[in-house]
Amino acid sequence: MPAKPPPSNRGPRRGPHLRPLTSARNPQLKLLRTLANKRARREQRLMVAEGEDLVVAGLERGVRPSVLFVDAERTGELTDLLARLGDVSEAYAVPHQLLASASQLAAPPRVVAILPQPGPFAFRDVVFPPSLGVWLAGVADPGNVGTLVRSAAALGADWVALGPGSADPFHPRATRAAMGATFAIPLLEGVRGEDLASRDGFRVVAAVLDDGRPPWETDLRGPIVIALGGEREGLDPGLSQLGPALAVERVTIPQTHGAESLNVAAAGAILLAEAMRQRSAGEIGSVGPVA
Repeated sequence: MPAKPPPSNRGPRRGPHLRPLTSARNPQLKLLRTLANKRARREQRLMVAEGEDLVVAGLERGVRPSVLFVDAERTGELTDLLARLGDVSEAYAVPHQLLASASQLAAPPRVVAILPQPGPFAFRDVVFPPSLGVWLAGVADPGNVGTLVRSAAALGADWVALGPGSADPFHPRATRAAMGATFAIPLLEGVRGEDLASRDGFRVVAAVLDDGRPPWETDLRGPIVIALGGEREGLDPGLSQLGPALAVERVTIPQTHGAESLNVAAAGAILLAEAMRQRSAGEIGSVGPVA
């Protein structure tokens, strides 16, 4: 009779060793607070993910936490996630109130992680000219930036470039609005109009409030870069940086009389969806709002 194999010592997967953290002066907790500051995030190339959904989104794109904080009262609810994070050496069980004091959320999550920022990316690292790119010129609200990153990733953009005056895409509000898309699409930071103008092989489709063609009458089949500006100043300051070298086509989304102008994130989603529709159909269409 063959000998029985020795019993396995491997057992079920286990999570990281969670060290108790009870002091607000803990260096890693102080780092978490510091990363609410844009300069600190940029200098250290770190970001904060609040909530297991963002942590999982990072894991699925190969971005693993460097530091993990878990609500000490709720570790039993996170067995599956913690099993995927067994290699995180800096992992802490934090009392609920102490973790809440470092969180940017009104209702603190069960998990907060410090992660390396994806990138940085430059034009040499991404598809260029793009089939479909997005350039944000002066979109200052982090929530709008995050929502546009999410829409761009979902609707087929190759990358999102952020011009001067645009919010940091790694701001906690931006990453929450992006809902994991921060890890799914390259984000190019500090891209000026002059930088775009130094390249060729694409058209710029600029979203403007007035006097542009409807998007369904504009060829959005690419290669194009959709340009979106801040809600207060619009896109004109950004377009002035492009100079005469680039072909710029202006589009305006028609609205009912007397309506407030569209939020830039909503306008961007409409243009990206129309670009996807045209590319799927293989042609532009003349359909518009029902009279």
